[in-house]
Amino acid sequence: MEHMDINIIIMLGGLMLLHFLFALRAFKSKVDLSTNKKWLWCLLSLILGPMGYYGYHGFIPLDRILKD
Repeated sequence: MEHMDINIIIMLGGLMLLHFLFALRAFKSKVDLSTNKKWLWCLLSLILGPMGYYGYHGFIPLDRILKD
């Protein structure tokens, strides 16, 4: 049972790291967005991870995306 607890903690740590990295990627993005929209993108990426990052990324007009 102890190994199961350790595995769960490791998986949760990895999941939190993944969500943090996607939020950081949204924050450092060179896309021309207002501050509020960029913070919303970061928040969605932090909460939902890749789904939030790419979900919001799909709503950004292509002319605003430089090279991301």
